[in-house]
Amino acid sequence: MNTATPAFDGKQFAKSLPLLPGVYQMLDAQNQVIYVGKARSLKKRVASYFSGKAQDNKTMALVSSICNMRFDITRSDGEALLLENQLIKKHKPRYNILLKDGKSYPYIYCSSGDDVFPRFEFRRGAKKGKGQYFGPFPSAYSVRTTLNHLQKIFKVRQCNNANFSNRSRPCLQHQINRCTAPCVDLVSTDDYAKQVEHTQLFLQGHSQQVIEQLIETMDQHAQQQAFEKAAQVRDQIKALRLIQSQQFVEADLPQNIDVFAVGVKAGIAIVTVGTVRNGQVLGNRDYFPKMPKDTETSELLTAFISQYYFDKPIAESLITSIVPAEKNALTKALSEIAGRKIHLTSQPKLARKKLLEQTQVNMLNALESRVQKYATWQSKWQLWADEVGLTALPNRVECFDISHNFGDQTRASCVVFDSKGANKDAYRQYIIEGITGGDDYAAMRQVIDKRLDSIKKHDLDLPDVFLIDGGKGQVNEVKKILQQRDVEKIQLIGVVKDDHRTAGEERLYVEATRHMLKPERHSLLSLMVQYIRDEAHRFAIKNHRQALKKAKKTSFLEAIPGIGVQKRNALLKHFGGFQGLKKASLEDIQKVPGISEKLATLVYQNILKSRS
Repeated sequence: MNTATPAFDGKQFAKSLPLLPGVYQMLDAQNQVIYVGKARSLKKRVASYFSGKAQDNKTMALVSSICNMRFDITRSDGEALLLENQLIKKHKPRYNILLKDGKSYPYIYCSSGDDVFPRFEFRRGAKKGKGQYFGPFPSAYSVRTTLNHLQKIFKVRQCNNANFSNRSRPCLQHQINRCTAPCVDLVSTDDYAKQVEHTQLFLQGHSQQVIEQLIETMDQHAQQQAFEKAAQVRDQIKALRLIQSQQFVEADLPQNIDVFAVGVKAGIAIVTVGTVRNGQVLGNRDYFPKMPKDTETSELLTAFISQYYFDKPIAESLITSIVPAEKNALTKALSEIAGRKIHLTSQPKLARKKLLEQTQVNMLNALESRVQKYATWQSKWQLWADEVGLTALPNRVECFDISHNFGDQTRASCVVFDSKGANKDAYRQYIIEGITGGDDYAAMRQVIDKRLDSIKKHDLDLPDVFLIDGGKGQVNEVKKILQQRDVEKIQLIGVVKDDHRTAGEERLYVEATRHMLKPERHSLLSLMVQYIRDEAHRFAIKNHRQALKKAKKTSFLEAIPGIGVQKRNALLKHFGGFQGLKKASLEDIQKVPGISEKLATLVYQNILKSRS
């Protein structure tokens, strides 16, 4: 006999918590983490959720979903901030603000610790190798632009060591006057070291110091009547002056500064980060974090900043367009993590104010562009109401497709489109098993069953439309499953191809009216249907091909009794991979450690079958 799960008593749970800093996690009925938070006092913070006082809609929805909670005590606010971000990154709770950009920041690497003639190159990820790292830069474009400047002005090498050590004559970079060709000894060690020193000073933001040194060098060459060398140095100075004139530099305060400009419009949130290193503006980068409804902008900014610095150095000075929520606590935690005092201001003056204004302009332009893009999609969905006959604009459309190779390795795709277009984070693939090979009806029934189970398990909203790649028969199979599950909200539309599968000649079977529609060829509706269907087909084909590739590499070994993971790995390692194994003789296989004569015979027999 099943018993109901007792309701979670939040007040009682809060009483058991200590007055210490830490992190708390809220869980739903499926034991999924739905929110992660940090607190200077766990008892006070958690108790505030269950105090009975008026709360915003987001908090009320969160509290109503809580079925359990757990907590971790930390030694400090900074440690709580780090743990919170680790848990958010791991669980991706739906009530947390999520920074979706997962790319690491790029750097410029100088191999000064390894090479007599150091190279400068683009690096991303972990800092490996002896040498210096300059950055981080806001984008790969800004790194490549800077490297391009370095080639033109200082002519330091950017080739890898393999090319450098095997050259017998200068490369094209030397011929176009972008490298001094240290690979073939066309520059002395001392002269090259001087150019490396100037390059490093330039990357550290000390371009004026470089210019002063170059002026002194130019005068020395002129006094020695080495006018050709003096002219080369003069050209370097001119190039540096030009770069200075194109860059905004806060000469009086050469600090590392990050500027955060935040905005929200039409449900779309943006944070634009402006980066300044050693007084030199390196550019901006736009982020569009995912946030729950009714989230305050100040709360969004605080959550963003804490996640932003989870895996990158914290700048000495932060400038924000608004005052972040819990500003003092955030500043204290960041200072603790950085091991030095962090300054955070929302009311900058003079050059810093101009810097903030510049970042805000970039933010507003990016936000308007994103809003217009989504507004276009919303206008497109209006066609579905007007021409297809839907009662309202669909907020979520899911399209399904089946892919197999004569019934082998059958895969089904589910692609998701919402008011913002393709939601690729929500795409899913499903393995179809236990059906007759090539039975597309059975495959469609199975994928719809699995999809509805997934929607229920993860407490997702039901889509408005299931778009089925198939005609009336396929749609009716899906309809039976929806009726069995008492699902009435989802409307069914089938995409029927013509006999020649001509793009633009598709018809739509609308199950609600049982009518067949033929969109005008090349019309917006026709193009939308093609795009969504092709995306489902592309995703299904991609996963099917991956499954086939994997099956070809491992299937016959996995089917042999007595060949487990260790022996399979031993065989592949011994012969250098699957292709080497296929060419092996019975005697060769018998020589593999751990493979008996009987097993070797079975393996060889299966190899012969695979050859035929």
